[in-house]
Order: sequence, then structure tokens, then C-alpha cells
Amino acid sequence: MFSRLRRFFALIGKALSSVWMRWFLIAFALIVLAPLIWFGFPLTGIAAISGPVLRGTVIVVLYALIGLIWYLRVRARRKKAQALEDSLVAAPVSDGKVLSEGMQDALAKLRQSGGRNFLYDLPWYIIIGPPGAGKTTALANAGIEFPGQDGATDRAAEFGGTRNCDWWFAEDAVLIDTAGRYTTHDSDGAADKASWAAFLDILKKGRPDQPVNGVILAFSIEDIMRGTDESIQRHAETVRARLAELHETLRIDVPVYAIFTKADLISGFREYFGAFSQSRRRLVWGHTFPTRDRKTRTHEQVPEAFDGLMTQLSDALVDRMTAEPDPAARIAIFGFPGQIALMRENMAEFLRHVFEPTRYKSNAILRGFYFTSGTQEGTPIDQVLGAMARDSDAAASFRPAFMSGKGKSYFLHDLLRKVIFAERDWVGFDRRAVRRRQILHTGGLSVIAVVALSLMTSFGYAFWKNADLMKDAEEDIAAYSDIAREELSRTVIADPDPSTVLSELARLRNVTAGFEGTDAPEYIADMGLSRYEELHQAARRTYSDGLERMLRPRLVLWMENTIPQLIADDDTAGVYRALKVYLLLGGQGPARAADGGAIEGYFDALWRRQYRALGETATRDQLNEHLSAMLELDDTRTDIIGIDPAIVRQARDAIVTLPLDEQAWAAIQDRALNAGLARVELASAIGGQVDQVLATNDGSDLNDLGVSGLYTFEGYWGFFLEELSSARTRLEEDRWVLGDAANRVDYDRQLGSLLRDLHRMYRQAFADAWNTVLSRLTMARMSADPPRYDTLGVASSSVDSPLLRLVQEVDRQTRLSRLYEEIDNMDASAAAAALAGGGDGIGNALGDAAFSRVYAGSGVFQRVVMDQLRAKGKEQERPEAAAGGGAPAPDDISQRAQVDRITSDFAIWHRLLEGDVSKRPIDGILSNLQALRENRRTAAMAPTPADETILRQTLATLTSNNSGLPTPLAAMLNKVQSEFSVVAQDATLGEIQRALNDDVAAFCQQNIGPYFPFGRNGRQVAPKIFGQFFGPGGRMDHYFSTYLQPHVVRGPNGLEPAPESAIGQRLSPALLRSFSAAEAIRLAFFASGAPEPEVEISVTHESSSPSVELAVLSLNGNALRTQPNSTAAQMVWPGPASGVSLSLFPEERNRESTLRFSQGRWDIMSFLRSARVRTNGNVANVTQEVGGRSITYRMEFDSTTVPFLMPELSQFSCPVSVE
Repeated sequence: MFSRLRRFFALIGKALSSVWMRWFLIAFALIVLAPLIWFGFPLTGIAAISGPVLRGTVIVVLYALIGLIWYLRVRARRKKAQALEDSLVAAPVSDGKVLSEGMQDALAKLRQSGGRNFLYDLPWYIIIGPPGAGKTTALANAGIEFPGQDGATDRAAEFGGTRNCDWWFAEDAVLIDTAGRYTTHDSDGAADKASWAAFLDILKKGRPDQPVNGVILAFSIEDIMRGTDESIQRHAETVRARLAELHETLRIDVPVYAIFTKADLISGFREYFGAFSQSRRRLVWGHTFPTRDRKTRTHEQVPEAFDGLMTQLSDALVDRMTAEPDPAARIAIFGFPGQIALMRENMAEFLRHVFEPTRYKSNAILRGFYFTSGTQEGTPIDQVLGAMARDSDAAASFRPAFMSGKGKSYFLHDLLRKVIFAERDWVGFDRRAVRRRQILHTGGLSVIAVVALSLMTSFGYAFWKNADLMKDAEEDIAAYSDIAREELSRTVIADPDPSTVLSELARLRNVTAGFEGTDAPEYIADMGLSRYEELHQAARRTYSDGLERMLRPRLVLWMENTIPQLIADDDTAGVYRALKVYLLLGGQGPARAADGGAIEGYFDALWRRQYRALGETATRDQLNEHLSAMLELDDTRTDIIGIDPAIVRQARDAIVTLPLDEQAWAAIQDRALNAGLARVELASAIGGQVDQVLATNDGSDLNDLGVSGLYTFEGYWGFFLEELSSARTRLEEDRWVLGDAANRVDYDRQLGSLLRDLHRMYRQAFADAWNTVLSRLTMARMSADPPRYDTLGVASSSVDSPLLRLVQEVDRQTRLSRLYEEIDNMDASAAAAALAGGGDGIGNALGDAAFSRVYAGSGVFQRVVMDQLRAKGKEQERPEAAAGGGAPAPDDISQRAQVDRITSDFAIWHRLLEGDVSKRPIDGILSNLQALRENRRTAAMAPTPADETILRQTLATLTSNNSGLPTPLAAMLNKVQSEFSVVAQDATLGEIQRALNDDVAAFCQQNIGPYFPFGRNGRQVAPKIFGQFFGPGGRMDHYFSTYLQPHVVRGPNGLEPAPESAIGQRLSPALLRSFSAAEAIRLAFFASGAPEPEVEISVTHESSSPSVELAVLSLNGNALRTQPNSTAAQMVWPGPASGVSLSLFPEERNRESTLRFSQGRWDIMSFLRSARVRTNGNVANVTQEVGGRSITYRMEFDSTTVPFLMPELSQFSCPVSVE
């Protein structure tokens, strides 16, 4: 199977490599090239190359290039051939003259023959061999057509051999018949060697890449048959040396064809082959080695190949003998194979010596060996008889007949034409030349391959990308249809909020190949296959449809809801602007596309107010993008939504009384939005680390904070003044907004004060714009990065503090009068130089690039500057000016006064930058911030008790001059003061908390909280421990007086935060309740001021049951014997012992007479809690039941309350946190 495929592809390759196929393909390519370009270019979809003129030009240019390339190649081939001819006829050394003359004659005849191939294109073969080998005879009788052959044959016959070189030019090859002495060097060694070397140099110079295509080694069969081993080896070494020299000089691996001539001298040759026809005599008698590996040692295969020839002779022997009628000839035919066989060893040995490589040198390649006969001359050699002659005289007396030389050629024609000439490409090339050619060839093929591969890849990639493009577009439209199905089916719009359809519009805007067009393929991904533009246009139309269905109706509805409300609010200016936008949305008014700025400006301001929160800026930006797209895409639409004539009429009636200055001012604001004025983005203008120092007080994005470009230095000088000059014209242009109501407006009366009124309105809007933005600024948190406080370091930098840059930006944009100030400070010569330098000169002279920018774009500004400079230049010409008595022109006074008024509104900002650097007010503020940072760093890294005091002083200094600062800046400093005051408070509270933990909380939780009367633990707190904690100077009392007393006051319900104490306000209610309870406990149990609790109790036995004659009350070791109406008895708690008991006498049988409490010193509380008690201040009437009998005591305590029944004992909890 595979062999058949190989044969098939081999036939295809052979067919394609043939000359006629090559010419057919070239002709076919030339024929189809023009139609391919003419009809193919329009199919690419690229308009730039689809025009007929361009296609025709491309075809003509390509055919011209092909013709030029063909001409240059033919010309190059002719030049190569001419150079080769010149090199061949040049006389080198030794035999140069003879060589040149013979070469000139041969070339002349070749040119006259009109051969179709150039000399350089033909294969060249060298024929070498010893003298008398029959080289020339073989060529002359080979049956090959040679221009000039007759002359060459004549010379061969005349001289009996080739003296120098004969060039034989055939139609298919050039054969160089060299003199035998070139091979043997046996005539004149030095001269022969020089001639041979010169001959090789000629070949190398004339054909540097491939000097020859092969070497024909001609060797006489007579030398093989008669030669001794020594002579054969000597001949072989001579030939071997010539082949080595040829290889070293020409640097190619050349095939060698060994031809054994004069085969007719073998006995039996004439009889065996004599009957052959001419076609059979042209055949090849020999062997060509079938090998693809050029390194194969073919000379080792000679014996085997020779045996194959012998087999062929033997196989044909019977047929030849049968066909031969002459008995003597049959004898010769029969002996002919034997004659040939006797040459086997000598011929194999000869070829082995010639072609066997050595360790140091590679030799030529034996391509084949052959037997030929050019003519029959001489006496045939019978090797059998020769061998017998050495043994017998009888055999020696026999001699074959002598041949006359008038014969036929054998086995030459096909050998040359079909074997040697056919293998013209078998030869190698000069390795260096081959390397150069391979590099060029490989490079060329690589370029072609890369280009072809790139084109194929590009087309494949383009097809793939466009298929993906179509697929993605279909999927996007399907997704849009799904999410917008409800909205697309809606016929009535009731909700004017456009944000409700943002998701649908965003999906439609961002479809593949959509409105943005950001995914447009580059040409390399296009390759003429793109359908992108079609998809893009369809997507734009679909997007425009979506905007008209979903966005414009909502905007119109919004205006229809807004205009009546503005009319009700008597906001005439607002009605005017809203009406203008409403009319433009409805497609009314002249040049509505040019007035798109009015629509965009109106809704941008509206949406900035609605979506000002930090997370809502994206919504506003998306709405603005969709609005801009709607206005861009509606130029070609005729189906703009209609508007309500009633609302238009109502609005026009409302604004007919609107002053013209307000109309003009509204128009100026609208046009400013469309004039490309750069908005002052504060974050960008301040730069640096502004986001670390400044923030907005409403939580909005700082990057969104800015001032309209109308209210800047360039906005005033470059735009507002220009608008003032054309204000009257603009009012006339906007009369269409009023419609017929414009006829009721008294234009003439109001135009007189128009410019002054517009200046007033601009001044107010200028101040409002900046104050609104600046009032939204606040300081970021300065204490968030201890201990280094790098944020505070950025804020206090004397070079690039955002506070400093903020002040500088406000000064740069609001000090409009600095133009006059700069000119006032110039001398006359500088003014003249500025005038001469034009806009750039003015900018350089005034030191402000903004002047140059405004000067280049504003004619009004130019006039102002020029007038000022001219007036400055003429001051030295007016004596009164030099003396200070000059006065500017009235117009200048009016203009400058207006500018000064606007500038004066921000004088408080400008004063911050007055004075030398480091001594300006703003530098003092930065210095105070730096001092604050140093204080905090010191307190964090090496704290001292004085740090907090210094902090309070620094904060007081920071805000001491706030009354003279701009309100926004003063608010920022107040925020810093408050923040670090809190920091100081945090430090104080931290110290209070640490003391609470160390001195109170841990002790309380371990020794007080768990025990009775505070906890549920059965154990009771020892009076001594109780005194250490609650007593005067105890833990609670000491902590209170040390840490809490400055920050609290005593109120009716206990301790309260002191109103003037910020720390007190932060104290936790639980802490205050605990210390309030502790204070009450101290007053109740430590009335005497003793360190341990001591409560004096006066006990009176007031009444008891009739059967009770005596009662014994024992309180902590104090026994009181009482009877009814006895006098009061005194006792002190806690007493010497523990426990409480009450015994009633007399004792009665079957009735308890004693009540005991024996837990500890606090048993009195259990005694009181188990009885019925009525209290009145510090007196308690205690009625106790014992065995059915009762007794009532009156107990009076030396306190303001009954200590053991006070609620603070049960309410008290250990304080753990100050906040």
C-alpha cells in the first residue's frame, strides 16, 4: 500500500518538476492572476481596494513586475554566460594561448548553432585519462551532435591525440576533453602540472558554484589486459592524485564514470557484437551503482557488478552462437566471456586503488564502470593464447588479424546521453557556495513559508473571529431581548426615573460591535472577511431605538412634571431653562444638535444633585453617557417624541416676565457646558496624596468634587467676557424659546443694564460655586496611623501639603485681578517687550502660561491686555503719570472694578499666601500641624507626663486664629482639634481604665463581688476587707478622688458626668452607678470615719406578746436583756463575735423560744430580712416571730439610713469598664 503511494507521489513530483508542467503552471498563474484580482478584491469587503481604478492599477503593476523580474533573470543568465565565456577564453598560464584560441572558436560555433540553452545552464563534464586512452575518439564517434565537431575530429585525426584541451559543446552538455599529459604529467612535469592547475582554476572561476557535473575517467582496456600489477597501481595512483586535486580545487563531490575504452581489442568482441544493429550498439555495456548514499564505497561492489555483466554475456552466448554462421566466428564468440573474465581482477584492483578513501582524505565517488569502443583499430588481444604463449611456442605463433580502424562505435551514445547527462544534478556543490545558496534558499523558502502560513493563519483567525463576532452579537441581542421584553412592550411611561432602565440600556450599549466600537477588529484580524461594520451600524440603530423608547420619553416626562412645579414655585429662571431643554428634547428649536449642551448641562446638574453619594456616581456617569449617545444618534431621526403644547404655552406665559439678564445668564451657563471649558477637579488639581489628607464631609467621592470651568480664571477671561460681548446677539438667537410671547418683552429697556447685571450674577454664581465645593471639604482622619503619624506629616509638609496646594489652587483660580497686578508691577520697557512678543511674549512676561492660553483664544482678553500694556508703556510719556497723577480710561475702571469685586470675595483665601515663604499665614498653620505630629510621635515612642499638656496647648494654638481663616479651612482645623482632643481623651481614659483594672476591678472581683451581701456565695465578706474596699481612703474612695472626681458631679440620683468634661461624658453609666453605690455604702457604714465599718445601734424593746417577760437579743457577741418599755440599749456592729440570736422567756413547752443566725458578721442582715420591718429614715421597727410569740424592737442607726437594708448593697456590682 505504502509503496504504491510512494510511486504515486513520485509520479506526481516528476510530473510537476518537468519543464512543460512548470511552464504550464506559470502560464496558468499569469492567466488567472488578473481575474483573481479583478473579481476577488471586491469580495474582501474593503472599500479602499474595491474600486476599478485601483484594481486595474494593481493588475498592471503586477504584470509589469513579473515582466521586469523575468527580464532581469534572463539578463542575469546572459551575463553569467558571458562572464563564463570571458573566463574560459582568457589566457592563464602555460598553454593559455592555445586554450583560448580553441575556446573562442568553439564558442563562436556554439553561438552560431542557435542552441536554446545558455552556456552556464549546461552540465559540464571533464574527460581525463592517460595519453592514448581513446578519449577524443570516443567523443567523436559517440553519435552526439556537437557544434564544431568536424573540426575537432579533424584535429584528432591529424595530431593523433589532444595536445591541450578540446571543448565539445553538445545540445545537452559541455564535454572537456583534456590532454592525457594533464593526467599523467609525463611530458613536462612542471608545465603539465601548471596547465592542469590553470585548467581547474578556469573552471572554478567560470562556474564557482558547480564547476563540473561529473568526471569521465577514460582508461584503455589494453592497459588493463597487458598491464602488470605495478603498472596498474601506478596508473591508479596517478588518476587518484588528479581526482584529489580536482576535489581540493573545485571543492565539490563529483561522480566519476570509469569508461574502459578500446573494448574492441578484446578477442571475440567484433564477432560477439558485430551483428548488433545501430540501436543496440548505442546501449550501455557496464554497471551504474544504484545507491542514494553518496558515501557508499561503490568500488567494493565492482567484483559483484562485474560478475553480473559476465552472467549477462553468458546468458546471451547460446543465442549469439546460434545466430553466427561462421565456424571461426562462433569459436571467438564462445571464448569472448572467458576473455572478459580474465580482466576481473586487474580492473577491480585498478578501481580500488583509484577510489578507496584514506584516513586523511576522502576520494571521488565511483558512479559506474563501462566498456566502450570508438573505432576498431589494431590487433585484438587474446588473453588465453597469451597465457598459452608463455607455455608453448605453437600458441605464440598464432596472431589475430589486424583491424583497419574503419569500424563502428559501441556503447557510447546512451552512456553519455541517458546515463551521464541524465545525472547532471547528481554532483555536489562547493560547500561554501552551497552553504551560501542554502542560506539564501532556506531564507527565501522560510519567508515564503512564513508569509503563506501567516496568510493562512490570518485568514483562519479572521474567519474564526468573525464567526465568534456574529455568535456573540446574536447572544447579546437575545440576552437584551430577554431582559428588556417588559420594557419594549410598554406603551405608557409612568415613571420618569431613567435609572430604572439603566440595565437594559447598558446591555444594549455594550453588545458586540455596539455603540462604543471598542471591539473593532484590526486589519490583521479582518483580512477582508469582517462583517463588523454591518453589525456596528445595526447595533447603533438598535441602541438609538432603545434610547428613543426608554430614555427620551422619561426625560420628557420628567420635564413635564418639573415645569409645572417650577411655575408653582415662581422660579422663572428655572422655568426658562427647563422649557428650553423640553423644546430641544421634543425636536424643536433651530440647530438642536448644536444646542445639545443645554440638554446635557441641565441633566448633568440635576443628576449631580440626585446622585452625589459615593456609591451613586456610577449611576450618574452612565446616565450622562446614554444621554450623550442619544443626542449624537438623533441627528438622522425624524420620529422624535412629541411634547405637550399646553405645558409649552403655560411655561411661556410664566417666563414672559423673566428679565433678559436671567435669560442671558441661563444661556451662558448652557453654552459653557458645550464650550470645552476644563472643569477644576480639586483632587487632580491638588494632586499628590490628597486622598490621605482631604475627604468630603458627606461621604461622596473626593474625585467627584470640582468646580465648573466657567468659574475659573480662564473661564472668566477666556469665555465669560466673550459671552458678554455677544450677549445681545445670543438673546436674539434664543427668542424662539419664548415663541410668540417674545413680542411682549421690552428688549430695548432691559438691554441697557444687561452687562452690569450679568457681571453681578456671574459674581454671585462664582462665589457660590467655590464656596459650595469648599464647604464640602473636610480633613481625613489624621490619627489613624500611630506611632509615625505619616498622614499628619503629609498634611503638614511645607512643600507639597494638600492644604497648601488647595489654597494655591483657590488663589490661582479666584484671583482674577492678578492680570492687572502683574501689568501694574511691570515697567514700560517690559510692557513694550511683551507687546512685541505677542501671546507667548505676554505669557512669558507675566509669568503665567494661563495668560498665553487665554490670549490665543479670546479676542476680548487680547484687547484688555493690549490696552493695559499700551497704557503702561505710555506712562513714562505722561508727566502726570510719572508723578502718580495718571488715571486709567473709564472702560478700564468699570472692567477692573468688576474683576476686583469677584476677587475680593476670596480675599480671605488670598491673604493666606501673602508674605515671604515660611512666613505666610498658611505656613503657620502647617507649622502647627507639624508640631502636633511631633507631639504625638513623642508621646507614642517616648511618653512623658507632659505630653498631654503640650497636646492641649498645641491644639489650642492650632485653632487660635480660626476667626481670620476661611470658614472651610477653619472647620478643617477644628476637626483636627476635635480628633486629637479625642485622642487625648482616649489616652486619659486609657490611664483611668488601667488604674481601674489594677486597683479596683481585680480586687473587687476576687474579694467583694462573690461574697455576701453582694453575691450569692454562702460566705460573707470580712469587715476588714469591706473596709479596705469601701471605707474612707479605701480602694473605691481613692480611685474616685484620683481619677473620677474631676469629671463627675453629684446629682439627685447619684454621680453624673460633669457637663464641661468631655471625659465625663464618655464615662459609662454602669461605672457611675457602682461608684454612687460605693459612696452611699461608705456614708452608711463608715459614719465615724474609721477605716473599718462601724455602725452604732440603739435598741428599744417596744412591745412583745403577753407571755414574754424577758427577751435576750445577742448581736455579734453583744447580749441585750430587754423587757417591754425598758430603756434603750446601745450596741456596735460588727462586734467581737459573729452570729445573731433572739431568745424569749419564759420558755414554753412544745414551742420554739430561740431564733438563731450563725453564718457570720453579716447575720444582722438575715435577722432584719426575716422580720417584718418598717423603716423611717434611720429608724427601723423590727417585729420578729419566735414560736408563735412576737416581739418588736425599735432600732435606730447612726446613719441617714438603715445600712443593712439599703438597696445599694444588693445593687452594687464590681466596676470593670470606664466607657
